[in-house]
Amino acid sequence: MTRTLLPVALVLAFSATAAAQQPPSVQNGRLETRSATSIDREVTSFSASADPVWIGWSVPIVDGERVSGCQNWISDSEYWRGTQLDFGVYGATTTTNRPQTAPATAAALEAPSTLVVLARISEGRVERLRSIGADCPIDAGGRSLYWLNGVTPAESLRWLDTFTTLDKGDRLSMTARRDLANTAVGTIARHRDAAADVILDRIATKDLDASLRQQAQSSLGTLRGAHGFATLRTLLATERTQENRRRLVTAIGATREPGTVDVLRGLLKDSDDNVRGEAVYYFAIRGGQKVVPEVRAVMDSDPVANVRTRAVSGLARLPEDAAVPLLIDIVGTSKDPEVRKKAVSSLGTSKDPRAVQFLQDLVKK
Repeated sequence: MTRTLLPVALVLAFSATAAAQQPPSVQNGRLETRSATSIDREVTSFSASADPVWIGWSVPIVDGERVSGCQNWISDSEYWRGTQLDFGVYGATTTTNRPQTAPATAAALEAPSTLVVLARISEGRVERLRSIGADCPIDAGGRSLYWLNGVTPAESLRWLDTFTTLDKGDRLSMTARRDLANTAVGTIARHRDAAADVILDRIATKDLDASLRQQAQSSLGTLRGAHGFATLRTLLATERTQENRRRLVTAIGATREPGTVDVLRGLLKDSDDNVRGEAVYYFAIRGGQKVVPEVRAVMDSDPVANVRTRAVSGLARLPEDAAVPLLIDIVGTSKDPEVRKKAVSSLGTSKDPRAVQFLQDLVKK
């Protein structure tokens, strides 16, 4: 039986790899496929190109992630779904430069399994990076897109990591270098490969640039699962700067690990009111209805108004079936005017009939 199954397994593995490297749908441009193992070599090969070109490849994406940037355009009865390669370079979409992708059906319910990495090359240097989901059609805007088959996740990560320091590209402005670095960090975070964790840990812990360090920390929370949660806990335990601690709590609040609620619970009595405010907000969101009594206890007892109102904001983020009755009760029972004001404001953003009716009745009083 083993001899019979082995060829089948090899065929399936080969098919999965081939499918992962299929280019996305490309229109209004020239698509050429190449076999490549070195991204640097491919970039160098375009040093004599008179016009900018794009190169692209695909890697497995973290489970369940949908990459933003596959925009929808509506003109009269026309519905478009796709992305323009040079969007943001030659201006916003208008009726004359709208994407040329075919009218779209609804996006797939399940997130794509692959991430498409794109780089714009001009005069032999990279001047822009992008990433999209493999299910996003591309309008190339008349440009050439060279699709690279054979790029491994390790090679993709190695190459992207070269852009995470701001001294990359001596002919680029600081703004352009920062854009490249920010995009590279976000793209690295979406690679399913565990080697991405090592890069993000280094940036989140040691990078001298505060904005990149913060972005890496945020990515660890939103995209890197148990590993990201563990790294953020370690960083929080040793961080002493107030603002950095608050940002780390925000990043931890974005995680959905089994220990997230317990870590946030432990911060509800922190000496820093900004940390307490972030902690109670995400504690309510991640803990759900089970922790409502604890959140309301903070709302009733914390000495700082901002912490109390953040507790209300957290409760307002619960599903409406739970949030609306809670907010109505808070308006009717709380003795804190700031808390009541925040609850009314939160009800005002809801379209729930109960919230609408309650506010109408409140105005009549």
